[in-house]
Amino acid sequence: MLIGVKIKMIREAFDLTQEQLGKELHLTRQTISSWENGKSYPGITDILCISNKYNVSLDELMKEDIELIGHFEAIDHSLNKQKILYAIAYVANVLFLAVYILANYMHVLPIYKVTALIMGMIALFVLFSTVQQPVNLYTNKWALIAIIIAFMYFVSMAIFRGVTSNNIDEQTGIYVSSGLRVLLLTSSVYFVPQLPFRK
Repeated sequence: MLIGVKIKMIREAFDLTQEQLGKELHLTRQTISSWENGKSYPGITDILCISNKYNVSLDELMKEDIELIGHFEAIDHSLNKQKILYAIAYVANVLFLAVYILANYMHVLPIYKVTALIMGMIALFVLFSTVQQPVNLYTNKWALIAIIIAFMYFVSMAIFRGVTSNNIDEQTGIYVSSGLRVLLLTSSVYFVPQLPFRK
């Protein structure tokens, strides 16, 4: 029996409308209707909530529902893919940062810098789109300190480059490109305190 049918039976056994059940679970009537019609599935937290609230065992709710099990397996597979993608992008991002920091102290060929820049932009896009639990800068002091130090470091390097040039147009171009670079590099540092395979 499908979980939507079981939820409907529980709802009717407790003489609740879809709207009343939705209110008790902090969901909309449409969500309950969608479950009951088999258009969508409840999440694990919703299933646990129903189990606790209406004294129905998880085994009873989920037993023999092949579609629900398949749904959770698909979610699990998708999360594993995201974790792998995040880990690859994380390593690429660290390499990008390393190349740009080393470039301040030693000669790095322009081809490597351009490659690192492209790699860094792609890595940042992937990191922002796959991160599950972003670091909260208000509660994680180490992440906040890393961001502030990185920002000050990259800004000071940008100012140093701009000051060494005598041409006004050249200085303007350097400041604009440096500003974008500082933004990109600081955004990259935001991910450094986050571990690739965190739980």
